Amino acid sequence: MRATGQPLLHINVLGPAELVTHAHEPVQVRQPLTRALAVRLGLARGKPVADDILIRDLWGDDDAARPLARLRVLASRLRSALGDHSGALERTPAGFSLQATPADLDAVEKALSALAPFRRSGDQAKVFSTTAAALAHWRGDPLADLDGIPFVVAERQHLESLRLELHLAWAESGLALGKYVEPELERLVGIHPLHERLVGFFAQALFRAGRHAAAIDQLHALRVRLADELGIDPAPETVALEEGLRAELTAPPKLRTSLPSATRTFVGRRKEQAELLQLIRRPGLITLLGGPGAGKTRLAREIAGRTTEAERRVAWLDLAPAQPGDDLESALAGAAGATSGDHSIGHSAELLSGALLVVDNAEHLVEQLAPIIDVLRFKATGLSILVTSQRPLRLTDEQLHRVAALTAAEASQLFCDRSGADPSPAVERICTAVDRLPLGIELAAGLTRTLSVEQIAQRIDHRLRLLVRGLRDAGPRHVSLRSALNWSYELLSPQEQVALRRLAVFAAGCTPEAATFVLAAPSAGDPIGPDEVERVLAELADRSLITSDGERIGLLETVREYALDQLRDSGEESALRDRHAAWCVELAKFGGAYGPQDQRQLLGEPELARRVRLEEPNMLAAIDWCMGDGNDPGRVSEFVAPLGWHWMSRGMMAQASEWLWASLPALPAGTVERGDALRGFAFQARSVGRYDEALHAGLECAEIQQALGNDRGLARTYHVLTLTSLGLDDVYGALDYADRAGKMARTLDLSIVLGASLNCSGVALRMLGYPAEAKQLFEEAYDIWGGVRDDEGLVLASNHLGVLAVQAGDTAEGRRRALFCLRMARGIGGLLGILDGLALLATVEAAEGNHAEAVRLLAVVEHQREELSSPIQVADEVSALSVAWTTCREALGPEADRLADQTRRQSPETLTAEILAAPA
Repeated sequence: MRATGQPLLHINVLGPAELVTHAHEPVQVRQPLTRALAVRLGLARGKPVADDILIRDLWGDDDAARPLARLRVLASRLRSALGDHSGALERTPAGFSLQATPADLDAVEKALSALAPFRRSGDQAKVFSTTAAALAHWRGDPLADLDGIPFVVAERQHLESLRLELHLAWAESGLALGKYVEPELERLVGIHPLHERLVGFFAQALFRAGRHAAAIDQLHALRVRLADELGIDPAPETVALEEGLRAELTAPPKLRTSLPSATRTFVGRRKEQAELLQLIRRPGLITLLGGPGAGKTRLAREIAGRTTEAERRVAWLDLAPAQPGDDLESALAGAAGATSGDHSIGHSAELLSGALLVVDNAEHLVEQLAPIIDVLRFKATGLSILVTSQRPLRLTDEQLHRVAALTAAEASQLFCDRSGADPSPAVERICTAVDRLPLGIELAAGLTRTLSVEQIAQRIDHRLRLLVRGLRDAGPRHVSLRSALNWSYELLSPQEQVALRRLAVFAAGCTPEAATFVLAAPSAGDPIGPDEVERVLAELADRSLITSDGERIGLLETVREYALDQLRDSGEESALRDRHAAWCVELAKFGGAYGPQDQRQLLGEPELARRVRLEEPNMLAAIDWCMGDGNDPGRVSEFVAPLGWHWMSRGMMAQASEWLWASLPALPAGTVERGDALRGFAFQARSVGRYDEALHAGLECAEIQQALGNDRGLARTYHVLTLTSLGLDDVYGALDYADRAGKMARTLDLSIVLGASLNCSGVALRMLGYPAEAKQLFEEAYDIWGGVRDDEGLVLASNHLGVLAVQAGDTAEGRRRALFCLRMARGIGGLLGILDGLALLATVEAAEGNHAEAVRLLAVVEHQREELSSPIQVADEVSALSVAWTTCREALGPEADRLADQTRRQSPETLTAEILAAPA
């Protein structure tokens, strides 16, 4: 056998098996069984392994009688895979050997052997760093790619026991050092729920983070599991731990009364500082209000520091460790500097006369604190009181100062100050993702020690899992976003907790009416009744956990992500998602069916479009749910089909057609629901050029409406068939369908459908060469749409009148019509209307010889319609644009295409704003 020396190969086993050379070059061994042979020999660390042992370890006892030929074939394959290193595999009289070692396993075993002296000397920092480094060798489940190989089962158990031993040492030392180990311990307890030491460590971590009830609950649950599953009682150490934590709960709090030092520069909030410094010059009560992570404490500390510099006495009382029922008067006396046994408010008032008292983290004790502060401020002469809290004290003359998120510039400055990074779009994305909250920014900046700014930006959507390693001296509530949110959530009443997590189903806020619809369940036993929603929401707003501008209620994204986690854990996510989807159906009834005439008359097109657009993120979230985990694609049609005008105005026709197509299999034949979905699909599909599919859907829909006797639905279906026929260049078919739709619309008083049918008839007549007749129909449609305040219809009719004007050589009228279209479409956010207006203006510019401007307009329209997969539907309009392109290329030569490439990606909205801002 080769003399023992430096191994030729390293085999890593703490994850999928890896073979690498001594020079760290990978060796590809593709067949799992061949790779298993290499691993088994590598675990022998160069010593030969007998054939019968290898056969049993690779194939099991049932195959122990197999001929050795199979093993030799496997060895031959391994030798071939090793290539230049094939000499590492040898055949000896004692069996096969491989000059290789399990490098990662050796490193772990070496680390474990090094722990004993560190423990004896009490060097917990060494224990922590050594175990952390050893655990970093794991790349996943050991030998995860070798399932089914007999020896791997036992080997995995051994490797997992090593990992657990390291985790225990890591957790114990981390707790001793004050490290943030809670998330990893939570994960480990999930894997080993009966491991008493692990559960004990997790309980200690929870208790240290201020989650006292959760800590006690963990130990109680362990006691129950041990009894139910193993029939045993907890070990004495576990019992002693639980008793100790319960005893600590009743001990007096250790409140911080000295002014905390600022170890880092303060960034931003200059205006707020100046205002607060001015306010505290006078006696009074100021409460800094803000949600978790908003930076209330840091701002108060800066104000206190500046006040101290001005040689005014400052007393600091941190209530974070206190519990309801604690002796706050004694704590106040300590902050005031009382040395005698007199802890009365009167004595504290004497000591605090002329000073600034800062009371930090008061939100969980406002009921107990308020009467103390009320008495104190009237007994103390010249006393200014600054309170930080998520809730107001509700005292007379209390001045509330909301601590909002940082500005975009301040947020970027803070991140760069803490990380050393330069400002960049990635920095802006990170700050935006954490709602520009100082805590989130500080935590994200801390990650730059191990990740690049770009890597953080790529991962920041998982903010609650990512931002978990704050400064140890920041206190347990500020070591992670989740800890800060846990604190706030646990202070809520059960009813308020239910409301907060239910609000998370709204993707972009909601109206109070929508909140009532979704939050209050119809069942009698639900925690929230319809008449209680307003009060509960007011309490959440009071606690700075939701925002409200009177019209809409919102959640910061960090709060929403946390609330969604709570909703999933509560087991009611499915029911809430279904209620949210049902609310989207109600929304469609409000703004659907071509935008119902009564709503358009009541609100006006811009306001209706604004309201529906505000809810678009909610509709998209409901669509994702119904198409995915909700398994209810049929419901999607109920709010996508009626809002066809919205998806058209937003340029989302392709998506809407796909949603509706996917919903059709779930809708029974011949039903109203299927008919509505078919009409909605046909309306969207023809807009993206899927004319044949749109025609078949429209015809099936017409059959359903006729069979059901639904004349209103049939009139609308004829209109959709009119549009499809125009796209198919079937002008006479379009005239026929438009005539049917128009006659029914007049009888049924469907003004919007009537205007649409007249407009389409005008397009058909224009294509057939009857401009005067077409103009008459466009003007009649314009008047009808104006009467019902249908701005989208006005854009359509005006655009077609402009096309007629340009065809007649009246470019001045064409320009006037084009600018009108752009102004109206911009007002309602109608992307297709904007594109139609830009296209009309392009033909005007080309006809008047403004070729460079025409090219810019043509390029933007062409590119945007390609992006939307939405070709222009009408043949004579396509021809007009083609002529404009030809005119420009003849005038400009190659410069036309260069200019088009340079300008085609400009935003249509930006271009429109520029055109409308230009002098007439």
